[in-house]
Amino acid sequence: LHREYLHVGKGRDLGFNSVLFFFAKLFQGTGEQLLTRQMKRLGDELDLPEFLTFYYAHAGYYLTQFLLSKCIPLLVFTWLLLVLDDPEQNFPAIDEQQGGMLG
Repeated sequence: LHREYLHVGKGRDLGFNSVLFFFAKLFQGTGEQLLTRQMKRLGDELDLPEFLTFYYAHAGYYLTQFLLSKCIPLLVFTWLLLVLDDPEQNFPAIDEQQGGMLG
C-alpha cells in the first residue's frame, strides 16, 4: 500500500511581483551602500584580487545583471535589423566571387 502525505506549512506569496520587490529592496540597499565612505576605505585598503572578489559579490553582481538585461534585447534588435536589411543584396561582389569559385 502506497500513501503520499502532503505537508502544508505557512504559505508565502512567491509571485513575480513579490520576488521583484524583494530584489528591488536588495538593489536599493546595495546602491546606498556604494555611496558610503566605508566602500571607499575598503577600496583603498584591499588588494586588487580581494577588491574584485568583494565588488563582484556585492555591487558587481547587480551591475552585471542590469547590463545583461539591457544587452540581450539590444542584441536581438540588432540581429532583427540585419535580417530585415537583406544583406544578400548589399554584397553583389561576394556572389560573383562565390560563383567563380563554384563554377
